[in-house]
Amino acid sequence: MMPEGLRAGDEFVMASKSAVFRFGDVEVREREFAIVRVGEAVPVEPKAFRVLLFLLRNPQKLITKEELLDAVWGDTAVSENSLARSIALLRRLLGDESRSPRYIETVATVGYRWLCKVEVAEDAAGSLEAADKPTAEVHDLSANSGTATEKGVVNDQRPRKDGSHLGLGIAVGSIAVLLLIGFAIWKSWPRLPTVTNIVRITNDRKAKNPMNSPVTDGVRLYFVEGMPWGSGSEIAQTSETGGETTSITTNLKEALAIAAISPDRSKLMIPYGSGANGDSATEFWVQPLPAGAPYRIRNIVASTAIWTPDGTHILYAYKHKMTIANEDGSDPHVLADVPGIAFGVRYSPDARVIRFHVFQPQGEASSLWEMRADGTNLHPLLPDWKESPDQCCGTWSADGKYYFFQAGYGDEETIWVMSEQHSLLHPNPGPRRLTAGPLRFTAPAPSRDGKRLFVIGDETRVELFRYDPQSERFDPYLGGLSAGPADFSPDGKWIAYVSYPDMTLWRSRLDLSEKMQLTFPPVRAYGPRWSPDGTRIAFLDVQFHHPWKIGVLSASGGDRPKQIAESTKDDADTDPTWMPDGKSIVFSRASAAGEGKPAIYRADLSNGSLVLIPGSNGLYSPRLSPDGRFIAAISADAKKLMLFDQSTNSWSRLTEGEQLAFNEWSHDGKDVYVRESEGGFARIVRVRIKDRNLEDVLSLKNFPQLADIFANWFGLTPDGGVLLMRDSSVQEIYALTLEEK
Repeated sequence: MMPEGLRAGDEFVMASKSAVFRFGDVEVREREFAIVRVGEAVPVEPKAFRVLLFLLRNPQKLITKEELLDAVWGDTAVSENSLARSIALLRRLLGDESRSPRYIETVATVGYRWLCKVEVAEDAAGSLEAADKPTAEVHDLSANSGTATEKGVVNDQRPRKDGSHLGLGIAVGSIAVLLLIGFAIWKSWPRLPTVTNIVRITNDRKAKNPMNSPVTDGVRLYFVEGMPWGSGSEIAQTSETGGETTSITTNLKEALAIAAISPDRSKLMIPYGSGANGDSATEFWVQPLPAGAPYRIRNIVASTAIWTPDGTHILYAYKHKMTIANEDGSDPHVLADVPGIAFGVRYSPDARVIRFHVFQPQGEASSLWEMRADGTNLHPLLPDWKESPDQCCGTWSADGKYYFFQAGYGDEETIWVMSEQHSLLHPNPGPRRLTAGPLRFTAPAPSRDGKRLFVIGDETRVELFRYDPQSERFDPYLGGLSAGPADFSPDGKWIAYVSYPDMTLWRSRLDLSEKMQLTFPPVRAYGPRWSPDGTRIAFLDVQFHHPWKIGVLSASGGDRPKQIAESTKDDADTDPTWMPDGKSIVFSRASAAGEGKPAIYRADLSNGSLVLIPGSNGLYSPRLSPDGRFIAAISADAKKLMLFDQSTNSWSRLTEGEQLAFNEWSHDGKDVYVRESEGGFARIVRVRIKDRNLEDVLSLKNFPQLADIFANWFGLTPDGGVLLMRDSSVQEIYALTLEEK
């Protein structure tokens, strides 16, 4: 059988011209379509493997993107994103994700180059000559037997009387039985489903959080659209077969998600309201279906919750405790202690097993966990799975045969499936990838008949828009570039921006000429800030599963980012802002020693020494005024905007609000702009320094933004306009048709 993903004729190439490539601790076996690293086979997608083969056959040669796309995808119409995803996958599989690549070099805007020396050997097992050689000698039966006439054996056709016919019959019957047994075992072997068709269910272009799976009653899908703390959210519904999306009439106007649908399909469980003590926990409410007055489940504040399969109790998690209580929240008792903050709790269809994903606040990846329904035998579900450290959002098929979950991070998130059927004869084959581009599929939710899997399909993109406070209108900025945040050089002639969603740092002139890429993977850039002399740019590196760090590099490119100050591996730094002399940077740090509470520091760039800003414990997001006298900062609970006067070393309160973020000074230093989310809708306000007067600038109620903290940024253009990232993604619910093959 030809491996999936190969084009016609490739099976001949592999059989007759296959090779084994060796480099470092890696062996690439072309005939077996396999990567072996440190003696262990590593699963790889067919397209990514073909990209690797092309690079290995052309070591040290610059291969353009066009060459690779033509060689691997041929006439199939795909974007460069498909190639970029394959390269990123190969780097991860080969352990080549450091800032100094050993194997695959990216040549900006042009293509890729294989760097290291490659040893190539022919694969004898794949040779046609080897296949033609006899495997055993053929002996001449008459060599030592005399003639047929002499021995009367070779040519004797008379019926035998030695029982050989009976033996032959027994042998044939035994073989037939073995074949039947083998066929029965093969038929009973777990078969993972494959996707045979994809149908879009919604078509309303509204934001849908990839962590929030829809739920179904067998006829309708229920889900949350929009952003609770952005342009607003609502509980929506549509038919499982597609059609118009409508909202449910309810007082819960800013729902966060749908945690579960009750076993009798008569109500939804909704996490609602602000978190408790900033620990990701919320109140939980019940919304009757098809409509009705919602009511709160008393005493329950949790990060996740679900009804038990019989509907008589509620299982929920708060901090490190998994707890079960009566349906009204009374009589709670702890089932288990979990090693982090739990989300997405689910019961197996037979009610014997509970699974959920655990997030480690220290920056570790989310992982799937399992325990018995009584809370015993708590353990990681996939402790040795090396495909992705990030796993979440798991759920069973209705018949319990399969378990679907989400793995990967960023644009590499995808859906995986694993069989729940295993025994001595049928060992569990482990997870298998179910979906692959061009859309990113997340948030799996199986249909009740098991024939479809509902997912959120997301092709993420934003557009830069400028709001003019004078004319009160929005206009695309820089041609609607998919970028943000951005910052402008002191002379106003240059812009530094982060392309979205790949999070690479660029700089160019305002007409986008003389464009240059400044950072490369694995760096994920955010929040650039020009130095006062316009020669350097400070930015935040927000790599997945690593504490954030601040780097500084030349605005003309050609160097690697330099960290501004020494830090431990657990220190998380954010929000760099330059002192007017350009010799130091003020920033916030949440250190492990401070139990994660932020404080504001000034780093001397000449020697890396740090000075704590007095009274700044519990504050973050420092922003220096243009003259360097004041620092504006936000309290850790996001409710206060504070002002530090460096001439008096004292703090005062500028304003209060709900969910304050992204404070920014006006160019004349008279006002501080800040984003506030109150009553579910975001707005931009500004505070006048001299009298603390608060003024509305614009409402974001009808301005679409992604449910992504990195896309909620705003800034100011040199002429005083407000710069925003407008959501232009394709983000809809899809139905994947599943078939066992």
